[in-house]
Order: sequence, then C-alpha cells, then structure tokens
Amino acid sequence: MHGLIQFRMKWGWIVTFSRYTESWRMARKLLDRSLRPAAVVGYRPLMQTKAHVLLTQLLSNPDQLEAHLHQLVVLQ
Repeated sequence: MHGLIQFRMKWGWIVTFSRYTESWRMARKLLDRSLRPAAVVGYRPLMQTKAHVLLTQLLSNPDQLEAHLHQLVVLQ
C-alpha cells in the first residue's frame, strides 16, 4: 500500500518516503550539506530577490496568485 500511495501522489522522489538505497544515501547527503546553517545563509540574497519579485507581481496583478507562486517555486 505504501508504494501505491507514493506512486499516485508522485512522492517517489521525497527522501523520507524512499527506500534505503544508494540513491537515497546520495540524496540524504546532498540535503544535509545544502540545509546546514552555514549553507542556508548563502541562500538569503536569492530568497530576498525572489520575495521582492513575488510581491511586485502581486501588487501589479493580484488575481494571478497561483501563477506567481508557480513562477516563484519553479524558476530559479
């Protein structure tokens, strides 16, 4: 049942739902390195820029919230 839920919800890529394999270990290592406090500090300028863009878009076109959020998450 667990595998069926992962398949239907497209959660197979989420580390917490993955089986313990070599690819799981690599993903876990990548997440660990990327989410350490010292690494997260480096993301601040990007997050501030993206927040500014989102707020500017919302002010100019508030009824397109879903499209703006999609752009915030998908585009880098």
